[in-house]
Order: sequence, then structure tokens, then C-alpha cells
Amino acid sequence: MNLIELKNKKYFFQTNSKDIKKDDVFIALKGEKNDGHNYLNDAFQRGASFAVVEKDIPFKNILKVDNVLIHILKETSKLVNNNSKLKIGITGSTGKTTTKECLHQILSNTLSIFSTHENYNTEIGIPLSILNYYNNEDVAILEMGLQKKDDLKFLSNFYDLDVAFITNIGTSHIEFLESKENIAYQKSLITKNMKKGLVVLNGDYEKLLDFIPKNLNIIKFGKKDSNDSVLKDFEYLENKTKVLYKIFGKDVFLTLNNIWSEGQLIDLLAVISFCIFIQIPIDPYFISNIELPSSRFEIIKTDNCTIINDSYNASFESFKSGFESIKKYTSKDKKILIMSEIKESGEYSKEIHIKTIKLAQNIFNEIYFLDPENKFNYLNNINFIRNIEEVKELINNTKGIIYIKGSNSTGLYKFMKERSYL
Repeated sequence: MNLIELKNKKYFFQTNSKDIKKDDVFIALKGEKNDGHNYLNDAFQRGASFAVVEKDIPFKNILKVDNVLIHILKETSKLVNNNSKLKIGITGSTGKTTTKECLHQILSNTLSIFSTHENYNTEIGIPLSILNYYNNEDVAILEMGLQKKDDLKFLSNFYDLDVAFITNIGTSHIEFLESKENIAYQKSLITKNMKKGLVVLNGDYEKLLDFIPKNLNIIKFGKKDSNDSVLKDFEYLENKTKVLYKIFGKDVFLTLNNIWSEGQLIDLLAVISFCIFIQIPIDPYFISNIELPSSRFEIIKTDNCTIINDSYNASFESFKSGFESIKKYTSKDKKILIMSEIKESGEYSKEIHIKTIKLAQNIFNEIYFLDPENKFNYLNNINFIRNIEEVKELINNTKGIIYIKGSNSTGLYKFMKERSYL
């Protein structure tokens, strides 16, 4: 039995032996630190029915291939390339998941849509998502992340994209890519093997255009008037967002349910511009009811405060965008920022954190920085907290609007996801 036959028989695939349930298929990936082949006993003891391996293993129900990672990439990309009429890839420093969700929800009004599961956006996550959730839909939307140099170039060798979205260029990953120009180049590699098609890109970072192949059509969106589609203004009214776009020269007014951040509104602009360009019908009522991903500018009301949970991840640009949104959030209540470290900043860390705090000081009445290791004592005129328990105490004893943001590994995202503030 081959990989796709196992998929067609509705087996569920796992890459972590601890996640195996009865009759799952275990994919034994060999990484830099761990080798999945060392966990085959554990996988079968937990109920695995098959395992995909690349070593000679004395087990029954083994599918042996030359290279497990390359095999699952080849087989899943062949499946998508041959069956979906429209293949869309999404990358960018921030906003990938929001763009994916907006695309999925708008296009599903008229087409059958597959999109990669949650944040499964790596060379492992994408094929795993396809194996478990893809059912030959008309449109395949693949979120593609960048963890190291040439990741997108590698992925572009497998998935034949018709459309590529580049949501923005920020300082995420600047620690190992060294400059925004390098980041822009690496993001542009999503288009590396596109012979024809469309690129929908954030034109606010104009250098990005230098790296896009000339044979591709381009739609530019962003805040600058030089773009094809522009976010002109927005405001909050009760629990709604009113937004003014100029799209291909025409003013477009929308009222959206819930509170959308500036960054999310720009992501939505990209999606609407794409749909107009390819003449997909758009229902404003349908757009107004889009459900945003959790932990991205999520409004949570408690007895004593309003929490704006933006804890999913952080970069200087996403902080800046979030702050612009907080400024629009008119209220007589005091505004409190609870933030943590912006990771992957490398040698730029001090500069980025100082710039972030300076912006925050123009908006917030109080600023609290989660700094367990006392690494950021060079930051002035803010309050330091040392552990997650202090974050909980702060939320429970503060009245006002509390904006929460930081990189995933600092613990704020997990704290908010587990509703530990209750």
C-alpha cells in the first residue's frame, strides 16, 4: 500500500509518536535533533497501523521510501497539482493566517476550498495537512512560512502555484537573514518556479518588486497611494469596524463585524483586490461576517477590563500596526500594554525594543514588560514583571483596556490560549 492509498482509506497521519491514536499512520521523519525511527516502538504501542520510514526496520506494516520528507512532499504536491484548478500560496512576515482565513471564507461562497490546517506552514506541516484534510477541492490555499534561508525556494520546487500572496515585509527573522532586503528576497522565492500567474503583494516595501519575475501579473496593496489598492481610513463604532478602501481607483466602504486591527484590514484588502481582479463575486454581507483567527486582536470582555489579545506572535511592524489600531479604539478608560520580548531580532534586538517602547509611550497610560531573565533593564519608564502569575494578577486587578502582545515562546500566547487569566 502506498502513501496516497493510505490517505484514500482515511487513515490519519502523525509525525509525533505521542500524538498517535489507534490506526494512525506514523511518519518517521529524520531531523537535525530527533530521528522518528527511534520512536517506532512507541508509535506502534500507541496503536499505529502503519509507519513510513527510510531505514531498514524489522517491523510489519512498513512503507519504506528513499527519503521520508521528500517522499511526502512529492506525493502530496502531485495530488494537489493534478486535482486543484487554482493553487494559491501565501507568505509574509505577518498576516499569513489571517489572509488565508479571509480567502477561504470568501471563496467558499462559490467554490470548494482546501486550506492548510491552522499554522501548518512548513515543509512538514504542509504535506501533513494535505494528507489529513485535502479532498481534491477546486482551490488549494497553502500558507508557506519561512524558518531558514531558502525555505520558500525549496517549497516552490513542489507546489505549482497559480497565485502567490506576499502579505508584507517586516523584521521577523532578521536575526538570521540580517536585513529587510534579504527578507524581501527570501519571501519573493515563493514565485521562483511560477511560469505564469499572479502575485498579490504589499507594495509599501517597494524593493520587493525588484525580486518578482517580470512574466507575472502583479497587484499591489497597502497604505501608500502608489498601490493599486489602498487602506485609506478606518474607525471603530461599538463592536464594528468601518473601513474605507480605494480599490483599483474606486472608493469602497465596508462595515465589518467585530474589531479589526490595521494589519487585518490590510490583509482583507489583499483578498478583496484579488477577488475583484479575477472576477469572483463578493457579497459585502458575507465579508462583514468573516471570523478572524483567535489571538489576533481578539476582544475579550471581563468583569473589570477589556482585553485585546494579540498574543499570537510579535515583530516591530506588528506592534506598530497594533498600536495604530489601539489609537483608533476610543475610550475614556486607561490603556495598558502588557508585552514580552520580540524574538528573532538578533543584533537588532536593543534597537527594536527601544523603538517599540517609544511608540507605546505615546499611546498607553501604563506599560508592563514580561522579563523573567532581567534582560531588558535598559528600557526606561516602564514597569517590569517577572512571571506569568504576575500577568494574571495584573489582569485581575486592573480596570481599563489591556493590550497583550509578545513572541510565542515567551509564554503570553499559551497563557491566553489556556484562558489562564480567568
